[in-house]
Amino acid sequence: MTQPVRVGVVGCGSVGTGQYMPFLQRLNLQGVRTELVMACDVDESRRQVVGDRFGIERFTTDFREVVDAPDVDLVLVLTSMQQHGIITRAALEAGKHVLVEKPMAMTLEEAAEIVELARSSPG
Repeated sequence: MTQPVRVGVVGCGSVGTGQYMPFLQRLNLQGVRTELVMACDVDESRRQVVGDRFGIERFTTDFREVVDAPDVDLVLVLTSMQQHGIITRAALEAGKHVLVEKPMAMTLEEAAEIVELARSSPG
């Protein structure tokens, strides 16, 4: 049996809880195995929302905990645009797969660096 893709979500606002997390739940119903293992948001009050609605028990306000978690295969970067680059870079450097909301970075130079890092990343 195939192991599920274990997902860590960074950014639990309306994009995460309104689109991505429900989508992952629908994928499971279609046989694509995913597991929401950890969530992160700077707003501590979102802990209850992701716990109640999506069953995510592990919550942090520090994205590095998601990036460094050995049981996270894929990091969803759903934060404000200004944070996309730093979180994406950290996740790639940790060997994770990454899905980042657009734009992936605030400058073309930073985006080019992220693309190159993704090409050389073991994830």
